[in-house]
Amino acid sequence: MDNHNNLKPNLSAYAHLFDRLSSGNPTWLIGVYVRLSKEDGNSVSLSIINQIKMIARALRTFDDFRIVDIYIDDGKTGTDFDRSDYVRLEEAIFSKEVNCMIVKDLNRYARNIADGIKVLDDFVLKHKLRFISLGIPEIDTYKDPTAISSAEVYGALNAAEDFARTTSKKVRAIKAIKREDGEKNGGFPPYGYLPNPDGEHWLYDPVAGEVVKQIYMWSAGGMSDRAITKKLNSLGIPNPTAYKNSIGLKYCNSHSANNSGLWWPQTVRRLLEDKTHIGCSVQGKSSSFDHKRHKQIPNKKEDYVIVGGCHEKTVSDDLFDTVAQLRSGRSRATKEGTVHLFAGLVYCSNCNLAMKKTSARGYNYLVCKTYLYLGEDHCTRRRTIRFETLEDIVLAVIQAQIGLVADLQAIVGEINERPEINRQSIRINQLLENCQREFEKETQLLDASYRDWKNGDISREQYQRIREETEKKLEQIRATLQTLSAEQLKAAKGVQANNEYFERFLKYQNIEELDRLMLIELIDRIYINEDKSVKVEFNFQDQYLRVMDFVQQNTVEPDVPLRLTLEKKNKSL
Repeated sequence: MDNHNNLKPNLSAYAHLFDRLSSGNPTWLIGVYVRLSKEDGNSVSLSIINQIKMIARALRTFDDFRIVDIYIDDGKTGTDFDRSDYVRLEEAIFSKEVNCMIVKDLNRYARNIADGIKVLDDFVLKHKLRFISLGIPEIDTYKDPTAISSAEVYGALNAAEDFARTTSKKVRAIKAIKREDGEKNGGFPPYGYLPNPDGEHWLYDPVAGEVVKQIYMWSAGGMSDRAITKKLNSLGIPNPTAYKNSIGLKYCNSHSANNSGLWWPQTVRRLLEDKTHIGCSVQGKSSSFDHKRHKQIPNKKEDYVIVGGCHEKTVSDDLFDTVAQLRSGRSRATKEGTVHLFAGLVYCSNCNLAMKKTSARGYNYLVCKTYLYLGEDHCTRRRTIRFETLEDIVLAVIQAQIGLVADLQAIVGEINERPEINRQSIRINQLLENCQREFEKETQLLDASYRDWKNGDISREQYQRIREETEKKLEQIRATLQTLSAEQLKAAKGVQANNEYFERFLKYQNIEELDRLMLIELIDRIYINEDKSVKVEFNFQDQYLRVMDFVQQNTVEPDVPLRLTLEKKNKSL
């Protein structure tokens, strides 16, 4: 038996399987190559150790050789050559350290007919490599240099590639089904979650999860991504990659080697836009072209597969939606990294553009952008309002609205104590009837145009145009009917005193000053009118209408001093 001292690690680990590691004058410097891919499954005949055993048995009849090393690619596909130990073997061939490669069969070498033949030709012709494949077809380029060009070799590689192609399609189909069901297809859990060894769904990480919540709260409070980044770094909180490694998780990405542990604005941005944090499985962010080209190509966001209720949430839906709404405004942050209180909420009632914050004579103002940039020919300066004045007005409007919501909640509570309650919505029923009539009208028009065409009163082209236009209208009406039917079902359930609409407003019942989070949650838009009046439009219009339907259906002469839009005259300059 050969002396196993100073052997390379792979060869040393499997040296006991060989009768001898060298024989006579070492003319042939052998690199043993074995590979097992995921698509091969758990086949014992293809296992790494059995491949080595078969090659060791074949070497019993060899003379004048020395085994340089065993090159092992475990879990690597054969459809390309991006394999770590194969690359190491290539380097050994280029440096003349290896002049003979031996494999169990062609499938272990490659499952790609085009690249497989090309690389083999290059090795044999340019680098004088002896290539040996023990399977069918048997190949030994020293004994028969033309063997790699035979029809049998092409057929074997073609069969191998066809197997890879078929397997790839099956795997893709299975992964697609799992994505649609919200099941994980591998991958590492995002920051805020931990791997679950006992199941598909990720586990909530109480440490990172609290950081995620704080990031969302900062963003909802008006901090920019850059300001949040600086805050995290100043607090010494490690970035996601550094954190995962610090708790012993074997996580790496393309930037792991140079990871400084610092947060960057793009990391914060991705986190704030990731629906994973509201319990969703978000998959299909990228895909490869086919079974041979494995480079991941980013998919469009609308093509992501998103399934809700797959794991515990790190933030509430309300907070996530609030942050999304705030970020959609794209308001510019101040030097301190925050946006001003009314950013993206105040609009000129004439040109309908968002108003810009400016300063003059020691005061802050909101001024119409059209007037500011295009002049008074396009919009008047009278739609300018002092910042502090608007704060006072909006605070008073919100306080009044909250008071009216409280009154409405009391009315709903009183109605629900009655023995008989009317849960039908006349408004929705009327809208449904109108839509049904419109649908029947358009359907009759389509039928009439068909008859006109058949009778020769209109041309085929005229009929096709009428048909296309009518079918578009019918599709829109169907969508409206579906929406109204859903609203009708919700109305039939009635309204309770703990309705979400009430809770959204009443949690701010004792406010004394405005804050950014409250404005984003409660207010849709604020309009500044020509006469200096301020118009506030609140969110939750659908919920409001549903509540009002319920009240009106159960009140003989409803006298509820509540409306979605409140106006308050601004008597100040």
